[in-house]
Amino acid sequence: MKTPRSTKNAEQGAAGQGAAIVARTGALPTQHDTVTAEVLARLLGGERLTGLDAVYEASTTRLSAVAHHLAKTHGWTIDTTEKAAGCNDGRVAWVVEYHLHPEAIAQAMQDGAGAWCTEVRKARLERRKKAAQAERAAAQANAAHRTRHFHIDQSSLFEGPTA
Repeated sequence: MKTPRSTKNAEQGAAGQGAAIVARTGALPTQHDTVTAEVLARLLGGERLTGLDAVYEASTTRLSAVAHHLAKTHGWTIDTTEKAAGCNDGRVAWVVEYHLHPEAIAQAMQDGAGAWCTEVRKARLERRKKAAQAERAAAQANAAHRTRHFHIDQSSLFEGPTA
């Protein structure tokens, strides 16, 4: 079993700048009804998100891409921690958990992020009201889409080694 990598923290930052690097806040996205905005609002609310959390809570399978976008485009320092997770098939898997440093959250809230988070929650709730319509549109698109059938023998992926 592999051991978790250490979390980014003040001690690992540039010499004499660790706390400033960890606690850096960024810009708030202008659109409120996006996955990016929801993920940031959740992080600003103190949540620690894994990829599976993001599927159920923010309707995205791309949490790492969202975190990268928040860092590169909006200037946020998103911390990560690896943690063990028990799996339904009996394994222990290591997953990445994304979070913001408490100082960054405090600074952002002091700068008015609380009102922004409220607007994001409202906008995402309104978007979710269109879920049934989106499912119907996706079903129509899938029915109209030409599918390709590949006949590749992949049985060896599920069988043991051959003699």
